[in-house]
Parts: sequence; structure tokens; C-alpha cells
Amino acid sequence: MKAASKQNALLGISIFLVFLSTGFSFNSGVQWFWQKAPYLALLFIVTGFVLIRWWMLLELQKQREAIMEAMQHPHKKNWNDLLSVREREVMQLIASGKTNQQIADELFVALSTVKTHINNIYKILEVKNRREAIEKVTPKNK
Repeated sequence: MKAASKQNALLGISIFLVFLSTGFSFNSGVQWFWQKAPYLALLFIVTGFVLIRWWMLLELQKQREAIMEAMQHPHKKNWNDLLSVREREVMQLIASGKTNQQIADELFVALSTVKTHINNIYKILEVKNRREAIEKVTPKNK
């Protein structure tokens, strides 16, 4: 069973158990389930939280594996995945040769906003100027 399907199953069971523990019956008026069997309700809640904890550990493991994969294969980085939608738009305009003011006018934002996006792009791409950023995101034809 894949980690994603394990996580979905764990999350579903956990939510079901937590809701089950707070159920009620209408037999003799509205009566909460835990009033009749408090230990059973507590068992459902604790089991639900244990399963959620297990789910979180699986998620953490998935993230660690993704980070290790990215570290082992830095040449396979897809820079578009690291940039936000707006940063990608700004990067495309930079690559087309637009100035900061032209980018601001085209995107209907302040010049300072464009400068902030460009600084974020530089940090994410680990570059110092436009030329390096364009070289890094432009696919090389071999």
C-alpha cells in the first residue's frame, strides 16, 4: 500500500472514530454516547489521535524523502515549482527583456512590488542578477 493511500485510510478512520465517539441516540430523548459508555468514547478519541499521529509521521517521511531526492539530484530541479504564479509571470517578463517599470505597468502593481518579487526570485534561484536568473530558468538545448 502506498504512503498516500495509507494516509487517506488513516485520516478517514480517525475522523470516523472521533465522530463516532461524540454520537448520540434518540431512544430515550437525546443522549450523548459518552454518557452511557465514557471509556469507549475515550478509546475512540485516543485511537483517532494515534492514527492521526501516524498519518503525520508518514507525511513527514514523504517530505524528507522528497528533500533527499532533490538534494541528490540538484540538476533535476524544476524552478517553476519553486516560484509562485506571480513570480513566474515576473520571471517571464524579465526573460522577455522588460524593465521593472514595464513589468509593474503590465501587471498593474507598484514598482516596489515588482522589486520584491524580483528579490524573492533571486533568493529562490540563488542568483545575483537578471542574466543569471534567465540562464538558470531557460532550458538548455544540447
